[in-house]
Amino acid sequence: MWKIYLLSVFLFAGCSNIEFNATMCDQIASDPHATVPQECRDYSEKEAEKAFNKTVDEKKISDQDIKFKKEED
Repeated sequence: MWKIYLLSVFLFAGCSNIEFNATMCDQIASDPHATVPQECRDYSEKEAEKAFNKTVDEKKISDQDIKFKKEED
Protein backbone atom coordinates (compact mmCIF):
# COMPACT_ATOMS: atom_id res chain seq x y z
CA MET A 1 0.00 0.00 0.00
CA TRP A 2 2.79 2.42 0.83
CA LYS A 3 4.31 1.75 -2.58
CA ILE A 4 1.16 3.07 -4.24
CA TYR A 5 1.30 6.23 -2.14
CA LEU A 6 4.98 6.71 -2.92
CA LEU A 7 4.41 6.17 -6.63
CA SER A 8 1.55 8.66 -6.72
CA VAL A 9 3.66 11.27 -4.92
CA PHE A 10 6.42 10.92 -7.50
CA LEU A 11 3.97 11.07 -10.38
CA PHE A 12 2.21 14.21 -9.20
CA ALA A 13 5.29 16.03 -7.87
CA GLY A 14 7.58 15.29 -10.78
CA CYS A 15 8.71 17.59 -13.54
CA SER A 16 5.42 19.46 -13.71
CA ASN A 17 6.68 21.92 -11.09
CA ILE A 18 9.68 23.10 -13.12
CA GLU A 19 9.56 26.73 -14.18
CA PHE A 20 12.13 28.68 -16.15
CA ASN A 21 13.42 32.00 -14.92
CA ALA A 22 15.88 34.53 -16.34
CA THR A 23 18.91 32.94 -14.68
CA MET A 24 18.12 29.53 -16.11
CA CYS A 25 17.56 31.04 -19.56
CA ASP A 26 20.94 32.82 -19.39
CA GLN A 27 22.67 29.55 -18.47
CA ILE A 28 20.92 27.69 -21.27
CA ALA A 29 21.77 30.43 -23.79
CA SER A 30 25.46 30.34 -22.83
CA ASP A 31 25.72 26.71 -24.01
CA PRO A 32 26.01 26.71 -27.83
CA HIS A 33 24.65 23.15 -28.17
CA ALA A 34 21.65 23.57 -25.88
CA THR A 35 18.08 23.46 -27.08
CA VAL A 36 16.39 26.67 -25.97
CA PRO A 37 12.93 26.05 -24.44
CA GLN A 38 9.91 28.03 -25.60
CA GLU A 39 9.77 29.88 -22.27
CA CYS A 40 13.25 31.29 -22.87
CA ARG A 41 12.45 32.28 -26.44
CA ASP A 42 9.34 34.13 -25.28
CA TYR A 43 11.13 35.81 -22.35
CA SER A 44 11.20 39.58 -22.48
CA GLU A 45 13.20 41.53 -19.89
CA LYS A 46 10.94 44.55 -20.35
CA GLU A 47 7.76 42.53 -19.75
CA ALA A 48 9.28 40.80 -16.73
CA GLU A 49 10.31 44.13 -15.22
CA LYS A 50 6.84 45.53 -15.83
CA ALA A 51 5.21 42.54 -14.12
CA PHE A 52 7.63 42.60 -11.19
CA ASN A 53 7.38 46.33 -10.49
CA LYS A 54 3.64 46.55 -10.92
CA THR A 55 2.33 49.80 -9.51
CA VAL A 56 -1.28 50.11 -8.55
CA ASP A 57 -2.97 53.47 -8.35
CA GLU A 58 -4.78 53.78 -5.08
CA LYS A 59 -8.32 54.99 -5.43
CA LYS A 60 -9.47 57.21 -2.63
CA ILE A 61 -13.12 56.96 -1.78
CA SER A 62 -14.70 59.56 0.41
CA ASP A 63 -18.02 59.48 2.21
CA GLN A 64 -19.43 61.82 -0.41
CA ASP A 65 -18.85 59.23 -3.13
CA ILE A 66 -20.95 56.59 -1.39
CA LYS A 67 -24.56 57.45 -0.76
CA PHE A 68 -27.24 55.07 0.40
CA LYS A 69 -30.91 55.72 -0.10
CA LYS A 70 -33.59 53.98 1.86
CA GLU A 71 -36.40 52.85 -0.37
CA GLU A 72 -39.88 52.90 1.01
CA ASP A 73 -42.35 50.29 -0.18
